[in-house]
Amino acid sequence: MPDRLSEPEIYVYSKRFLRGRGWTLVGGEPPGGSDGLPRIEAKHPDKVKKGSKGSKKVDIIAYRDGHLLLLELKSRFDGDDVAKLDELAGDPRWRRSFLDACEERNAFSRAGLVDSTLPARIRSGEALVKAIGVGHEARVPSEYALLTLRSPTDIDATVGGDCPLDPTAFEAKAD
Repeated sequence: MPDRLSEPEIYVYSKRFLRGRGWTLVGGEPPGGSDGLPRIEAKHPDKVKKGSKGSKKVDIIAYRDGHLLLLELKSRFDGDDVAKLDELAGDPRWRRSFLDACEERNAFSRAGLVDSTLPARIRSGEALVKAIGVGHEARVPSEYALLTLRSPTDIDATVGGDCPLDPTAFEAKAD
């Protein structure tokens, strides 16, 4: 059995996969550096001092059909990512902090998004979709999407039964 993909490989292949299926990349936190996408860092809602302590960053943020995908990537599944995304998408104060971070970085306009309802739907949580990308089979909560990346071209996308995405959200989009 071949080795699992590394997190940097999973990051690059996930971006390629999403772009090829009509998703617009909005922001990200690549492992070990930067890559031209805005780095979106939601500050802890209770923190007033400068600095990153307690902040939340998402590996890839992508938009399609009114949904903002919050995708955490690992070579091996890490339940801490589920807890992080649950808090970021579930707590109104964290959603506000996330929206503030997107607006501070002009992430939506830089990505060319024209969706006047998006800020309100982020604040309500309606636009946010939690997702995990891993280099092996994994079980994630039913409100999540899952990308399983085995190689650059062997990628499966699964939409959980309680996930707000349409099951076709990861199919190639017709022009």
